[in-house]
Amino acid sequence: MNIKHAVLEQQSFGRIKYVEKKPIHIAFGVDANFIRPMGVAMTSIIDNNPNQSLIFHVFANSIETVDVERLKILADREEVFIHLYLINQDVFKSLQTTWNYTVATYNRFIVAKLLYPSVERVIYMDADMVCTGNLGELVKMNFEDNIAMVVHDQGKFVASHMKTLDLKHDRYFNAGMLYIDLKAWNENQISEQAIELLRQRKFFLLDQDALNILLDGRAKFIDRRWNEICNMEKKNSKVSEEAVLVHFASRNKPWHTWCIHPEKELFIRYSEASLWKDVPFFSQPRSYKEMKMMGAAMLHQGNYKEALSWYWRYWKVRKKEKNSI
Repeated sequence: MNIKHAVLEQQSFGRIKYVEKKPIHIAFGVDANFIRPMGVAMTSIIDNNPNQSLIFHVFANSIETVDVERLKILADREEVFIHLYLINQDVFKSLQTTWNYTVATYNRFIVAKLLYPSVERVIYMDADMVCTGNLGELVKMNFEDNIAMVVHDQGKFVASHMKTLDLKHDRYFNAGMLYIDLKAWNENQISEQAIELLRQRKFFLLDQDALNILLDGRAKFIDRRWNEICNMEKKNSKVSEEAVLVHFASRNKPWHTWCIHPEKELFIRYSEASLWKDVPFFSQPRSYKEMKMMGAAMLHQGNYKEALSWYWRYWKVRKKEKNSI
């Protein structure tokens, strides 16, 4: 992978709070649509790790000027370091995308190549997460000759999906949190192999599937509190008291106006404490699936006229898309 073509521009701002402490490096891969939730995630990490030196690495396909300014203010105000890398989207243009998985999901493949050897280990996080505890315990864990630390994925699909991918160790992880040994990752050419796999095959969960194949038997599975999934499409999905990193991994996100899950309050709490508190929640559904969820939310709120309107739009768009196949 040619890093010179992957990174178009780099900016750095802020300062380290405790120069005598070994910093915790945290990386995100985003586009402009996920800068706000990433900012909330960063706010939650800072809030729950007051005695840690933090360095954030933001790999962004696109970002608005106002958000760059917010990141600068956050870095100076909270005494953290933020490196912002503007990514050339053409690097991954040949890889598969879906309506809810954009090309930005592949930015994680740049992280290890760019940061090593100046950084030995990094916590890669999806932007749809919040931190509710201290990361100190995680970064002290022993890799035990593994390339990354991961957490089991949840859901009924996992058992059959492992067979589809032909995983030899009967374990499948969610790639929303990866604690990576960058030296081992690069020596085993995980990024290069993953990109090649994705060019050769179509995967249901894209880069997550490719990484599960490549790290089969070479990843250390740790407790679910380091990537506890809260599925906001299921009413009974709750965040445990033990959770340190909460992952809103479903299509329904807490910053959607149609999200009515009670656990969205966790995101709102950190959102209101962030520099993104005045940014409106995402209000317009983009797909027929989101239109259906909007209709359900309006129905739940007793707004029957709006519910009927969104269900009607859902039906029309769904019918149009089905007929075009």
